[in-house]
This record gives sequence, structure tokens and C-alpha cells, in this order.
Amino acid sequence: MPMKLHYNYKDVFRAARLGFSAKKIWVQFLGLLIGTAVYSIFTYLGLILSGYTIKEVWTKYHYIPLPFGESFTVYGWIFLGIGLFLFVVINLIFGVAVSKITYEQLKGDDFYEVKKALRFAFKDGKAVYLAPIVLIILVALILLGGVIIGLLGKIPWFGELVLLLLSVPSIFACTFIIYLFFAFVVAMYLSAAIVATTASDTFDTLFEVFSTLNDQNWRFIGYEALLYGVKFIAFSIFAWAVGRALWIIHTVLGASWLMGPKYLAIEKGALHYFTYSPALYFLDPYLSFLKLSAILEVPPDMPAMPLPSTILAFLFGILFYLIVFTVLSFWGAMHWAGNTLIFIILEKKKDDIDLLEITEEEEELTGGVTPEKESAEEQKSAGKETQGEKGEGEKEGEG
Repeated sequence: MPMKLHYNYKDVFRAARLGFSAKKIWVQFLGLLIGTAVYSIFTYLGLILSGYTIKEVWTKYHYIPLPFGESFTVYGWIFLGIGLFLFVVINLIFGVAVSKITYEQLKGDDFYEVKKALRFAFKDGKAVYLAPIVLIILVALILLGGVIIGLLGKIPWFGELVLLLLSVPSIFACTFIIYLFFAFVVAMYLSAAIVATTASDTFDTLFEVFSTLNDQNWRFIGYEALLYGVKFIAFSIFAWAVGRALWIIHTVLGASWLMGPKYLAIEKGALHYFTYSPALYFLDPYLSFLKLSAILEVPPDMPAMPLPSTILAFLFGILFYLIVFTVLSFWGAMHWAGNTLIFIILEKKKDDIDLLEITEEEEELTGGVTPEKESAEEQKSAGKETQGEKGEGEKEGEG
């Protein structure tokens, strides 16, 4: 039985509860883990192509390089860009899986399998990254047109004429770029939810993005702001709780009458493998408030320990990374679950379509185009035709 929604801002508060799910956190965890691994490989290659040795990169950044103030060659920038792009794409695809699990849960299926969600995301989730790419290509084409106008403008006499004739269209084109930027932002937030709930292709996803931007822009902004507040509070509580759990372990095992200095050395060795980057220090006030600032205090050197303790410190270092990924995955799970709720609400507001009443068979047969949506579109077109007929009748009456 579908979950009862208010179809307004009240439903956004459910994001924390829906995101606090082992299945959703696990799926988001996989996305973060795979995406970060791919990003790290390409960033390592980019730094190596820029003249750094593997030892230098490992000594400074360890598993996850976050270069800040490093000088890159052209090929280094290319590899860094590829790594960032693939990280975003991978997490968008896994975001579709989280949104799909959320959608099925809202429809009443609390036992929807992770395997089915991942299969759906990899098979039908291409639109989640193709839609933003299409928008970027459109912006690039418009900018290319501007470059051509600039080149033509260098021609004496003819250039001035071209600039005069195309000045007004250029202003409209630049304004359209701003519009496409806002559409890109909406696409990055809602594409996963659109694909998960309607099984739409790239064109249909873009249609929903532009429809939301045009018809429900203020609701979108307000709901997203509210969602960020919910995520911030819930994430802070979860991160603080995990931090307190680690503090209890530190206090008990680090007691002088137990492992004492031995455990503290292992813990310090584990923290040595954490990523160090000045780019992370803007988080210091927030992490200090949560009493988690120790993860930024990376020891520069590995403490002297016997081999078993060194091996254990290495394994603990990996474990600490996995704990951090788990905490971050809760944020991601809330993000995708919350945006799934937001899209369902906005779809109800703008098209009067309840996506929770759509069956899986209808999705497969219609490809996300439901009878309700067709009816809504027909009513809109019929309304436009009626207005046109009224306008013609008025003109004839005046004649």
C-alpha cells in the first residue's frame, strides 16, 4: 500500500527517516567507494604526468589525493578532469538506484531488492548524466557561436555590420545560457528521481527538468533549502554519534591498564593513512563542533611499531576510511531520497499526477508516459486551442 503523503513541504521532513536505511546507505556507499577509487587512479596519473613521483603523491595524499595548489601539466589537468567527471557519473548512477529503492518503498514495497535497483540504474539510468551533458553541449554551441561572431567582427567594415545585426540575438543567446545554467542545476538535483520514478529517457528527463524550472521554480528552491536543513541536522547527529563511538573505543582500549600506548600508537598509525589537504580545512570549525577534528590532524610520520602493530594500523586506516564513507553515504542517501520526494510532490503540483499510483506494468508499457500525463497534456493543448478559437471569434466579431 502506498505511503500517504501530504504533497507539500511537510513530506520533505521524511528524508532523514527514508535516508536512514541500510539498503540505501549501502548502495550510496558502493557509489562513493567505486567513484572515489576511479577518481584516485586518474588523479594519481594526472599528478604523475605533471612530474610528481608516486612516492611524493603517496606521502602527501595517501589513498585519496585532493590536490590543492599543485601545478598540473595539460595532460595532468585532463586526467584530473576525467577522474572528477567519472566520480560524478558513477555517483549519479548509484543515486538512481537509491531513488528507485525510495520510490518503491513509497509505493509500499519495503523489500525491493538492491540488486534490482542497481540493475535498473545501470540499464535505464543513462539519462541521469546524459541530460546534464546535453545542457552543457547546448551552452558550448552557443558560446561557439559567440566565438564565430567575434572572429567575424575582426573583419574591417563587415565585422561592424555583423556585430550590429547580431547584437540583439547575442543578448538573447547569453540570457538563454543563464536559463540553461538553472536547468543544469535542476537536472543535477532531480534527474535521478525523474529516471527512477518515470523510467524516462534523456528527452523526457529534460522535459521534466524544464517543466519543473518553468512551473515550480520557487517550490523547488524552497523544498531544496528545507531538505538541506534536514540533511544538515540529521547528518550532524549521525556523525557525532559515530564519533562518540570511536571515542569510547579510544578511551577504553587506550587506558593505561589495558592496551594503553600500544593502541594509541596503532591509532596514530591508522590516522597517518588519512588524506591530508589544505582544501579540507574549511571544515575544521564544523568538525570541531562535532568533536571530530582529529581526522584532519594527520600525523606526518608513521610511529615506530612492531610488524604486527604496523599491519594492524594499515588495516585500521582502511577501516577508518570505510567509516567516513558510511557517514557520508547517509548524507547521500538522504539527498536522493529527499529529491525523490520533492519530484513526486512537484509532479503532483504541476501535472496533478500521483506517481505513487503508477504500477510497474504501466511504467514498462508507457516508458514513463502515463495515461494521466497524456490526459493532462491533452487538456493543456485543448485549452490552448479553445483560447485560439475564442481569439479568432473575437476578431471576427470586431470585423
